[in-house]
Amino acid sequence: MSSYLNADKTYLTLTPAGIFEAFSQNEPTDEQLALQDLLSYGQTLLAADWLQHYSDIWLQSFIEQGWIEKLSLLLPAPNLPLDQFLPYVVASLSGKRRAAIGSDEGFCLARIGYSQEEADMLSVAAADFSGFMLRQKQRGWAVESQAISFFQQVDLLIPETSFVFLWIDGAGYVLIIDGEPLTNSRAFVELVWALKTSGLKFLN
Repeated sequence: MSSYLNADKTYLTLTPAGIFEAFSQNEPTDEQLALQDLLSYGQTLLAADWLQHYSDIWLQSFIEQGWIEKLSLLLPAPNLPLDQFLPYVVASLSGKRRAAIGSDEGFCLARIGYSQEEADMLSVAAADFSGFMLRQKQRGWAVESQAISFFQQVDLLIPETSFVFLWIDGAGYVLIIDGEPLTNSRAFVELVWALKTSGLKFLN
């Protein structure tokens, strides 16, 4: 596989589906940690470097399942505080150009389009739902939800607000999206990569 992949010249990154797979659990599996490792550096990893630590069989499986994207060029990680970076990606994440990042403790960490009061209220609500899902999972209900959407119209076509839950290095985050969630985009990957590599740099 690695020779077929040309591992010394091929870079790897996650797809949006790979983000959901890698960062959806507060206790990630070894395979999920291997996926997370691709976004742990200041630039994209060569396949050869990743394969020094992880299985060739895993790589083939991850590519087949659409979780890993192969690149021919090195890409740098986003290097801006989240408050500055969010406006650049929000148009690709929210149909209404409004989004926020909250912690699982209910604090708003960054926002665009929302007022501070709206973002704070939604962050608290998201933390409540995150806690609810974790409690039910501990009670034996196999909650696999990675997102919750609320609809204003009964046709259920376009959600009013969506909460996307992510776990990065043991910390819980929620991406709050107003209108149609457009997470099947490169911007979603860039946002999680920024969270993964910047730590708390976005807290001004």
